[in-house]
Amino acid sequence: MRELDRFAISHGMPGSVLMENAGRAVSREALKLASESGTRHVEVVCGPGNNGGDGFVAARHLAIAGLRVRVLLACDADRVSGEAGINLRLVQGMGIPVEPCATASLRPAAAAIDGLLGTGAAGAPRGAIAAAVDALANHDGPIVAVDVPSGVDADTGRVAGSAVRADVTVTFGYAKPGLLVYPGANYAGRVVVDPIGYNWQTAAAASDLPPAQFEWFDGARAAETLPDRPPTAHKGHFGHVLVVGGSVSMPGAPALAARAALLCGAGLVTIATPASVHAIVAQFCPEAMCVPLPDDKGALFPGSMSALARALPRATVVCLGPGMSLSDGAQAFARDLVEKCEVPLVVDADALTALAGHGELSAHRGAATVLTPHPGECGRLIGIQTEQVQHDRFAAVHEVAERYGATAVLKGARTLICGHDNRDGIVRTAIVTEGNPGMATGGSGDVLTGAIGAMLAQGCSPYAAAALGVYVHARAGDLASAAVGEHGLTAGAIAGCLPTALRELRMPLSDRGTLPPGWRGSAEPASCRYHTEE
Repeated sequence: MRELDRFAISHGMPGSVLMENAGRAVSREALKLASESGTRHVEVVCGPGNNGGDGFVAARHLAIAGLRVRVLLACDADRVSGEAGINLRLVQGMGIPVEPCATASLRPAAAAIDGLLGTGAAGAPRGAIAAAVDALANHDGPIVAVDVPSGVDADTGRVAGSAVRADVTVTFGYAKPGLLVYPGANYAGRVVVDPIGYNWQTAAAASDLPPAQFEWFDGARAAETLPDRPPTAHKGHFGHVLVVGGSVSMPGAPALAARAALLCGAGLVTIATPASVHAIVAQFCPEAMCVPLPDDKGALFPGSMSALARALPRATVVCLGPGMSLSDGAQAFARDLVEKCEVPLVVDADALTALAGHGELSAHRGAATVLTPHPGECGRLIGIQTEQVQHDRFAAVHEVAERYGATAVLKGARTLICGHDNRDGIVRTAIVTEGNPGMATGGSGDVLTGAIGAMLAQGCSPYAAAALGVYVHARAGDLASAAVGEHGLTAGAIAGCLPTALRELRMPLSDRGTLPPGWRGSAEPASCRYHTEE
């Protein structure tokens, strides 16, 4: 957006117009809060840069709308120059009070506007800006942030010091990664994306900038990715998913993955599992075929491969790992299968542990590989601690994708997907903002594995299949949570809502269900949703 902003201005869009439209967009959100509260006072806290300029514009429009507005300035007025300086003088000319933050405290208000720091800021706020950030952080009323909450790194979501915790963040052109991932998402509140009067997609296509390396994989993107189902199709058109896993201690895991694959549209599903638990697994998912494999004390082992080899030629996609166990035999079996499998492969759970340190097995495969680690498994794959993974999730997921020659899915709050996007051939990271804490339950990852496998089987590229599978899984979790609450959420309930999540993607956007208020814990932001004036 920083580059596109410069491109737009250099091609005739005046910066003053962009600032005017940005400030008006911020004022609209503040007006909504004022109408809800019945209070007619708004505090606008501004710094010396363009974010402050957006705040001055918002102050003007709020005053014109009849609200009582006060501007608090976190710098000397003579430091405000350019278009921001013009708008400060307009505010003063309208008689709107402008006071220094250092000598004034925030008053109770319908809303406070954070116009201190923008997307170019990095590190902890300092000096007068830091004091103003602290004042906003301690403000009791709702806060509207301009482009990004001050103190949040727009690129990474990191919070180096104190930061403003906004109720609404009005961001411009495109969402910023730091608003969508934690901890930044915990400060952004509801994210409103406003185009501020310019066609940024046209600018992106016309400029010589490289394609964006990140995307917000929301419902609209998921809907355009979901494969069609022709009226003349039969089950062979939608692929055959082979789920390989299970053990005497975890017989339900492969059945959950198989059920999810069926509920996400796979034409055929087969479960290959140890013979000692075969009868149990078959009962869990009667719609799936089931192949018993020789086992060693209830777990797969290298001797299982000969029986599996007879089922492999019929598979379109293999999902490896659910419930497989960490026995030496099972780990050796998993590495053998990764090396010999000639169709797309989704690797999860215990099979990820088997693959750790053996990146050449997946990197040299002739078919696609999708890895789906949680943070601990991700750390094992690239040889770092879980805390390091969580400190920079973008870097971690990219490292897994690169080292293992795969599409990588880093599970957790705000799951990330990194891989080659077939649309333009670049390595891209998708961010999925759906999902809720209730999904942190045993078996949820098995359901995700089956969902991704089904999308691969239906012809999606590995990156698209992984992102679509993550979105549908997360949305199903939100639907299940709305029905039963977070505390009672189970993997089976999530799987049961997969068809509804998929059906939503075929509905007009206006007809799709939204999450009920209060679905989240008190520390969680409201669900991010995409809004434009169109």
